[in-house]
Amino acid sequence: MSFAPRTLFGRNLWLIVALIVVGQLVNALVYAQLVARPRVKQMAEATARSLQAVGEGLRLLPEAERAGFVARFNARAAGASTDPGRARLTLMERTFLSELAMQLGEDPASLAWRRESGGLLSVRVGAYWLAVPPVQAAHRFARIWLIASGASALLALLGAWLIQRRINRPLARLVEAAQAVGAGQRRLRLPTDGPAETAALARSLNEMGEALARDEEERLLMLAGLSHDLRTPLAKMRLASELLRDGGSGDPALLDTLERSLHSLDGLLTQFLDYARAAHPGEQEAPVALPLREFLAETLVLAPGLPQPVLAPGPGVTRTARPQALRRLVLNLIVNAQNHGAPPLEVACGETGGAAWIEVRDRGPGIAPDRVEALKRPFQRGDAARGGTPGSGLGLAIVERIATAEGARLSLLPREGGGLVARVAWLP
Repeated sequence: MSFAPRTLFGRNLWLIVALIVVGQLVNALVYAQLVARPRVKQMAEATARSLQAVGEGLRLLPEAERAGFVARFNARAAGASTDPGRARLTLMERTFLSELAMQLGEDPASLAWRRESGGLLSVRVGAYWLAVPPVQAAHRFARIWLIASGASALLALLGAWLIQRRINRPLARLVEAAQAVGAGQRRLRLPTDGPAETAALARSLNEMGEALARDEEERLLMLAGLSHDLRTPLAKMRLASELLRDGGSGDPALLDTLERSLHSLDGLLTQFLDYARAAHPGEQEAPVALPLREFLAETLVLAPGLPQPVLAPGPGVTRTARPQALRRLVLNLIVNAQNHGAPPLEVACGETGGAAWIEVRDRGPGIAPDRVEALKRPFQRGDAARGGTPGSGLGLAIVERIATAEGARLSLLPREGGGLVARVAWLP
């Protein structure tokens, strides 16, 4: 299990905070060794000299005045204590005690730190205990370092947020562009006026989109041109077949086979043209509000072949769409069910959670879940899963293109009781 942040913001934040904390630790170590510790040693030396001077002064005072002098001296030291509740020594204060003991050359038992007196240091001089004020500079160092570290952490949060904001904007545009390419959009218009790195990437994506668009347009133009050009010889072949049949000079069985082949070829050419049209449905017609149930009833009349689908009962739903494009979508789903499914075939419409949908249902062998996405791509045939019926492999690719252009999504789902449900659902 990894605890590393997954977002750029989290990683930038941890990196900046870690760098600042490490920097603070290094600064604290350098300051303690090169600045604070020498100062504490100097303070210990000065304190030792002062205590030695006080000790000499006590010896020169009359014995009756010594107790009063010590009381007044200790009272001033107690007044200098600013943290009477503190019960622990800091590292610098421990260093101060060690240096002071070394300078005094006394037995360590002659030094006592008195918690009950506000953290005062007591030094035994002769028969008296003299109070030494705490080393405030040493105590404040730890507090100041903690405050500085907290402020640095807040600055790190702010810095990470600002950095992430500057990075995230161009990255978000690049992610949206990549998603648009995946959804079928080819010509991108990403701004190239940002930082050099993101600008170079944006230019590359724009150029890639243009190249993909040109390749796709050439491919579609070739498909449309071939389909159109082949229609003329196909019509002549059909006419010749009819003349042979009318003249009685041809083998009826052979002519029937020829007509079936011509009909199959005509269907393939129609799919090629539909696939080319599906790439740019918006250029041919404007969207209108369609009552889906009435629209499906009209479309079923145009459905070719057998078995004929029936319109399942259901509520009326209205949806804005391009009529001809949506009709091609439904007819391709029906033909797919006729070729690869089994009766009865049903067509239905409805609305779930504010999202309208159209379904074409059959009782065929269905599609394996691991083949669903592959069959949505051009020239992919589901012979193994759907009965081995020949075809161009463009039917579901046409439906996928039209659905994407209409703001919908094609799903191929197993039907309860066996079969397939081809659902086209608009996004809510």
